[in-house]
Amino acid sequence: METTIQTPEPPLPAASRGKLCWVLFWEFFKIALFVVGGGFAILLVAEEVFVRKYHWLRDGELSDMLALIQVVPGLTAGNVAIYAGFRVAGFAGAFAALTGVATPSFLVISFVAMGFDLIPIGHPLLAGAFAGVRTAMTALTFVAMLRIWRGSVGSPVQKALFFACLLLILVGHINPGWLIGGGLLFGVIYCILICRKMPPGSELGEGTAK
Repeated sequence: METTIQTPEPPLPAASRGKLCWVLFWEFFKIALFVVGGGFAILLVAEEVFVRKYHWLRDGELSDMLALIQVVPGLTAGNVAIYAGFRVAGFAGAFAALTGVATPSFLVISFVAMGFDLIPIGHPLLAGAFAGVRTAMTALTFVAMLRIWRGSVGSPVQKALFFACLLLILVGHINPGWLIGGGLLFGVIYCILICRKMPPGSELGEGTAK
């Protein structure tokens, strides 16, 4: 008889919902203000903050949920904030986290738009700064890929699916959306009809703070 290994729930934060929402807003505000590199970079920092600092999410939870997060319309950073906020403090936490992650971008873009004519776009120093940022973004994306690989690609079936999708994108120029949808369908069919065993994290509860 097969037994399913159940991953323990992260300890729920012992604080009022208002304080939780404020912490979510402030932490995501700082992450979005200082982290350059988009959703993947924010994902890495959010894991450091909410898994290792506050212990509100289980280790690797955001990386495991990345595929679902990216299927939902919207920016990856916003979807990460909504998921983490909802897990910690329900709908109020999701709203606070989303507001926190969106506010720095709104303020920065507003200031840039007001003074765009004064920005020396062709200046060598500014061009060098953008080159440095692009390089850092590449490194952050690579680290995110490695972390997601360790948590998501383990069995021979998963590796075969990964390389098949990679080949279809690079050679066949298939829309990644079709591959994500196909992966969702394949995962359900494989777990229920072929191997007849659900992943360890499939029985986790909701885990939101009351």
